[in-house]
Amino acid sequence: MIEKVSSGQDKQNKYKDWFCDYVVRQNRIVAAIFSAKDFRVEYLTDNAEEIIGVPRDSILSDVRNLIKKGVRIDETVPPSDESVRKLSIGQMAQAEILEVQNQITGDISYFRGIISHVDFEDGDKFLLIWTDITEEVKRNRQMEEMIAVAQAANNAKTDFLANMSHDFRTPMNAITNFNLLIAKNSDNPQKVRDYTHKIGLACQNLLSLLNDVLDMSKIESGKADINHEEFALGLLLEEVNSVIAFQAKGKQLDYQVHSGGMQQDIFIGDKKRINEILVNILGNAVKYTPKGGKIDFTISEEKCSSGEYWDLSFSVKDNGIGMSKEFQEKIFDAFTREEKEATSGIQGTGLGMAITKSLVQMMGGTISVESEEGKGSKFLIKLRLQGVHQDEGNYWKNHGIHRILIIDDDMDECNKIETALHDTDVEVFFCTSGYRALRLIEAGADDNRGFDLIFLGMQIRSISCFELAAFIRDKNLKPKPILLLLTDDWEEIAQEAREAGIYDFIQKPFFLSTFKQLMDDIFNRVSTVKEDNKGKALEGMRFLAAEDNDINADILTELMNMDGAIVERAANGKEAVEMFEQADPYHYDMILMDIQMPILNGYQAALAIRKLNKERAKEIPIIAMTANAYADDVQRAIDSGMNAHVAKPIDMNVVENTILSLRENMQST
Repeated sequence: MIEKVSSGQDKQNKYKDWFCDYVVRQNRIVAAIFSAKDFRVEYLTDNAEEIIGVPRDSILSDVRNLIKKGVRIDETVPPSDESVRKLSIGQMAQAEILEVQNQITGDISYFRGIISHVDFEDGDKFLLIWTDITEEVKRNRQMEEMIAVAQAANNAKTDFLANMSHDFRTPMNAITNFNLLIAKNSDNPQKVRDYTHKIGLACQNLLSLLNDVLDMSKIESGKADINHEEFALGLLLEEVNSVIAFQAKGKQLDYQVHSGGMQQDIFIGDKKRINEILVNILGNAVKYTPKGGKIDFTISEEKCSSGEYWDLSFSVKDNGIGMSKEFQEKIFDAFTREEKEATSGIQGTGLGMAITKSLVQMMGGTISVESEEGKGSKFLIKLRLQGVHQDEGNYWKNHGIHRILIIDDDMDECNKIETALHDTDVEVFFCTSGYRALRLIEAGADDNRGFDLIFLGMQIRSISCFELAAFIRDKNLKPKPILLLLTDDWEEIAQEAREAGIYDFIQKPFFLSTFKQLMDDIFNRVSTVKEDNKGKALEGMRFLAAEDNDINADILTELMNMDGAIVERAANGKEAVEMFEQADPYHYDMILMDIQMPILNGYQAALAIRKLNKERAKEIPIIAMTANAYADDVQRAIDSGMNAHVAKPIDMNVVENTILSLRENMQST
C-alpha cells in the first residue's frame, strides 16, 4: 500500500515536471533561482542559453551575467545588487519591457521581467522570471505607428485645408481684379477682350488647381495619370505667364521671361501637369521674393541625338530670401516648410514641392535646386518630350502672310522669331533702325511686294515704335500691313499703341503657337460681321438638357440660345427619360446629360434611354456635361451609352465643336 502511494506521487511529480517544461518552452520563459549572498544560480531553465545566447555555466556562476543582458525600455541600467538584496520576503521588482539581444544570433526579443524574494523550505531565495512578450511588443508598436501615421495624416489634412486658401486665391485674385478693370473700361471693347481672355486663363488655372486637390491621393500614391497628347508649348507658357505676371506686378517684381531660338513648339505630353509644375515653382519664386526683386524664367530646348525627342529645360531664378542647406535636403518632402522670420507671414500648404517632384519624376524628368540664404534660389526642371512635326499646309497662304518685317534693336529677339518661322514659306526680314525700316517698307511697296505683317520692338534706333507705327499707318501701302508690338507689358501702353495704329501685341518670348493663335483671333475679329451674316453655328437645333442645378441650367440655356439653339430642360434623369420617350423621335437633335442628379443619375438615364423601344433611342447623340472630369469618368460615360464627354465648367467652343462633330458624323452615316 505504501509503494502504491509512492508510485502515485512519482507520477504526479513526473507530470508536474513535464507540464512546467511544456509551459516554459511554449511561452519562452527563462527562470532562475539564485542566492542573494553571492548571486550563484541554484536552478536555471534549460532554454536560457538558447534564448539569451549566454553560456549556461556563466549564468550558473553569477545570475548577473543574465540580468545585465536585459535592457529596460524605461531605464538605462539593470537593477543594482543592493536594490535586489533590499527586497524583503514577498516583495518583487519588475520591468514591463526588457529588450534582450541574443549574443550569438543577434536577434532582438522582448520580455516582461520580475525578481521576487521567496521563502523556500531550505531558506529564502530569489526567483527571476523572464516571460517572452516579443509579439505583444511588436503588435503594440505597429498599433502606435499606425496611430501616429493616422494622426499625422489627420494633422496634415487639417493644415492643408487651413493653408491651401493661398493657392486658390492666386487665380481668384487675378479674376477679381480683371473684373474690376472690365467695369472701369466697359467702353473700351479691346481692353474688355484682353481682360476676359486673361480671366479665362486664370479660370483654367483655378480649375486645374481644383482638379489637383481632388487628385491628391492619386499623386501621393504615385497613381496619378499622365496624359500623352499634343500641346503647344507657347500656349502653355501664355497660360502660366498670365497668372505669374499678374502676381509679380502686384509685388513690383521684375519678372523676365527668356528663351533660346525655339525651333520646336508642338510636343506630346501632359500639358496640365507641366502647367502645374511651372506655376508651382514660379508662384513660390514670387511668394518668397521681396518687393522690388527679380525673377528670371528661362526656357530652352535641345534636339536629342536620335528620334523626334527634345530635351526641354525650365529654369526659375530669383533673388529672394533663399533657403538653408538643411532645408534644401528636405524641400521635396510632403508638408515641409522652412520656418524662419522671413517666412512667418507667408502662407503655404507644404505640399507643392512634393507634388511637383512626384509629377516631374512620373514624366521621367529631373528637378534640382540651388539656393543660398539671403541671395535667392534657382530651380531647374528637365523633361524629355516627343516633338510633333506640324504640316502647316496652306496656313500662311490662307491668312495672306507671305512677307514679315521685324523692327527691333534686339537682334537676339529678331533671330528667335526668324528661327521659329524657319520651316514656313514666309520671307522674314529684320532691321534695327526705324528710318531704314521705312525705306525698306517703301521699296517693297514700289515693287508691289509689301509686308503683310510688321513686328515692332519697344526699342528701335532713331525713332520710337509709336512714331514709326504712325508713319506706317499714314502711308498708302498695299497690302496694308498688320502692326504688332513685341512687349512684356501691354496694359501700360495699350492706348498709345492703338492710337498709333498698332493692332495688337505679342508677348515675349516668341512662340509660333501663340503667334498663330493671335493671328486667328485677329482674323476672327475682322470676319465677325461676315460670320453673323452666315448665321449661328447651332441655328435651329433643339436640345434636351438634363440639369438639376437651376443656375447651371440658366447659364447653359442662355449660352446655347446665343448660339441659335433651343433648349428644353429636364430637372433630373428620370424626367429626361420621360421627356424623350413622350416626344416625337426627331423632336430633339441631341441630349445634354449632367451626371450627378437625383432619382436617376446621368449614367442611369443614358442607359434607360438606350433601352427604350422607340425610334432613335439607340442613335440620338448623348453628351455628358459634368464636373466628373477624370479619364475613368469619361470611360464610364461611354460605357453607359453616351457619345461624348464635356467637362464643367463648360467651354462653349468645346461644346460647339463637340456638337458639330457629332452632327457631321451623323450626316456622313
